[in-house]
Amino acid sequence: MKILYTSDTHVYPPYFDHLLSAAEAMQPEAVIVGGDIIPDWRRGIQASIAAHQAWIRHKLIPRLQEFRSTCEDVSVFLDLGNDDIAAARFLLEEKDGRDLHLLHMRLHRLNKNLALAGYLKVNPTPFAIKDGEKPDCRDYSGLSSPGVAPHGSITLTGSETPYELDPAAGTIEDDLDELTEQLESQHWKDCSFVFVSHAPPKDTALDRTGADLNVGSLAVRRFIEKWGASGRLVAAFHGHIHESPWRTGQVWEYVGGVPCFNVGQELKVLRAVWFDTENVVESARLVMVGPSKELAVLEKDEWFLSG
Repeated sequence: MKILYTSDTHVYPPYFDHLLSAAEAMQPEAVIVGGDIIPDWRRGIQASIAAHQAWIRHKLIPRLQEFRSTCEDVSVFLDLGNDDIAAARFLLEEKDGRDLHLLHMRLHRLNKNLALAGYLKVNPTPFAIKDGEKPDCRDYSGLSSPGVAPHGSITLTGSETPYELDPAAGTIEDDLDELTEQLESQHWKDCSFVFVSHAPPKDTALDRTGADLNVGSLAVRRFIEKWGASGRLVAAFHGHIHESPWRTGQVWEYVGGVPCFNVGQELKVLRAVWFDTENVVESARLVMVGPSKELAVLEKDEWFLSG
């Protein structure tokens, strides 16, 4: 199955449109956006709520509907990341199953033998918005990591509300245990799957910040290693740490035998990865879409691709 994947389209307002333009030209069977999709921030969290809602209502949804009118056989999977205002998600929920398919804590059947599993929360960060954050593991919350802010705000109520991250209220590890239960259930137990997690696995070539810190999720890493050992996890795709490829020189590496990708993101040239689930590593190509929607598909020796 041929898939076009990217994350962090919020970096530049035209990126979501550019991604769908690439999909119109390349005709994958699915397009996946792994979080952080809304670029329209204002000053502060409360002031950004209406802006995020307006961007989804007037930009994202109309473009998706236009795309679906010409590419009706291409499924689009996406969800909010940690830099998106949760008070805007109801607008996506209204279109779920029609113009788009939401990812977070969901399993989707891509074909008879292949599923897509999504998880979009991230471990604690220095940022003030906490809609998309959770403590990491039961034995390692991540709340004492350098620079992390345990206090902040959420917007699930529709307005900015003070919030403090608390491991007792649940962790990423708890959520991924729930996802594991679904994957082990009778309905899904015979499927291989692709995993999309906004947070990259911790201590890899995919989670390195500009300050040379590894800030990925330990729970995500453990989940990948567990399912890598089972042989059912085909590949994992991430984002969140935009600059990591330029810090490490890599956009992928094996974790527990599973090829895991973070192609990064930068201003003015959208970066995505095209792959075939039959052989992810050999088929992977870097897709770049420039300011005028010019499309480049780069072979392995032309982009960071070392494991």
